[in-house]
Amino acid sequence: MLAGTVAAMGVLAVIVAAGLLGPLLAAWKRFPIPIVVGEIAAGIIIGPQLLGLVDPDDPLVATLHDAGFALLMFTVGLHLRLHDPALRRAAPRALLAVAATGLLAIPVGILISWGSDLGNPAVVALVLATSSAALALPVLTDNSPGELASEYSGVAAWIVIADVLTIVALPLVTSESSALRVLFASLAVTILAWLTLHLLRVAQRHAWFAKLAKTSRDKGWGLELRLALVLLFALAWIGPKLGTSMLVAGFAAGLAISAFGVSSRLTTQIVGIGEGFLIPAFFVVLGATLQPRGLASRDGLILFAGLVVGTLGVHVLGGLAGRFSPASAMVASVQMGVPLAVVTLGTAQGWLSGEQASSFVAAALVTLGFCAWGAHQLGRTLPAPFKIGVPVDLKHVDGESDQ
Repeated sequence: MLAGTVAAMGVLAVIVAAGLLGPLLAAWKRFPIPIVVGEIAAGIIIGPQLLGLVDPDDPLVATLHDAGFALLMFTVGLHLRLHDPALRRAAPRALLAVAATGLLAIPVGILISWGSDLGNPAVVALVLATSSAALALPVLTDNSPGELASEYSGVAAWIVIADVLTIVALPLVTSESSALRVLFASLAVTILAWLTLHLLRVAQRHAWFAKLAKTSRDKGWGLELRLALVLLFALAWIGPKLGTSMLVAGFAAGLAISAFGVSSRLTTQIVGIGEGFLIPAFFVVLGATLQPRGLASRDGLILFAGLVVGTLGVHVLGGLAGRFSPASAMVASVQMGVPLAVVTLGTAQGWLSGEQASSFVAAALVTLGFCAWGAHQLGRTLPAPFKIGVPVDLKHVDGESDQ
C-alpha cells in the first residue's frame, strides 16, 4: 500500500512539474508560445513516445485526465454568457454565419475524412464548424471600442452559438449508443444541473444558508467552490451511466452556473484549482497519448492540412452570410474544446488512433495563430499568456456571495 502511494505521488509530481513548461514558454518575451502548446509538448516528452515516465493507461493518470477534461468543459460552459442582451440582439446575424459555416463544413468534412481514411465525416464537419468561447471571448470583450461594438457582439454570438451546438452534437455522432438515448441522457444531465442550481438559489434565501455562506467567506472554507465541484463531478459520474459523456456533464454544469451568475470569488477559486492543477494535468496527459510521428504519414498530413485549410475556409466563407469581415471570421475559427473532446472520446472508444489524434490537436493549435492574426487586424490584444481557462475579469460576475 505504502509503496503504491509513494509511486503515485511520484507520477503526480512528474505530471505537475512537466506542466510548468507551458508557463515557462508562454513567459518568453521574444517568442511567447501559447501555454497549452508547452503543456502538450511536455506530455509528449514524458510519455511513452520519449522518456516513458508516465503511462496514460495507469488508473491514476487516467482519472487525472478525466477530471481535468471535465473541469475544462466546465470552464467552457462558464464562458457562454447566454443571458447577455448584446448576444441575443446579435443572434439572427450570428445564426446565418453558423448555418452557412455548418453547411459548408459537411462536404469539406466528407472530403477530408475520405482523403485521410478517417471514416467519420460527421466528426470532422463538427470540428471544422466549431469555435471556442473560452479562447475567443476574452479577446472580444476586453475594452471593445464603441464604434466596433456591433461587430464584436456579432462575432461573439457566432462563437457562442457554434460552441454550444457543436458540443451538444458531438456525443450524438461519437457515441456507440443510439442517438436517441444519448439525446435523452444529455437532456437529463442538463436538467439535473439546472435543477440543482435552482435549489441552491432557493437555499440562498434562508437565514441559515446566508449565515453559512458568510462564515465560509470569513474563514476561507471555499463553500461556493465545493458546491460547484460537487455538481461537476456528480454529473461527470451520472452522465456516462445514463449514456452521455463527461463532455456534456462538465459543459452543462458550467453553463448552469454561468446562467445563474458567477461570483468573482468562485472565478478566482476555479482559476486556482483548474489552471494550477487539473487542466494543465489534462493537457500533459493528453500529450502523453499522442503519437506525433503520425503527422509525417500521408493520412496524417492530409487530415492535418485538411483541418487547417478547411477550418479557415468554412469560417471566412460562412462569415460572409452574416456580413462578418475575414478578420472576425479568423477570430471565430479558433478552436480547442471540441477537437480535444474528439481526441478524448475517440481514443477512449477506439475509433481514433494516436496518429490521427495528433493531427486534430496540431490543427487546433494552428487556429490559435488564425485568432491571433484576426485579433491583430481588429485592433485587439490577445490575453497573455494566450490560453484556455477562466479569465479572472469575467464580465458576467454578478456578486461576491457564496452560493
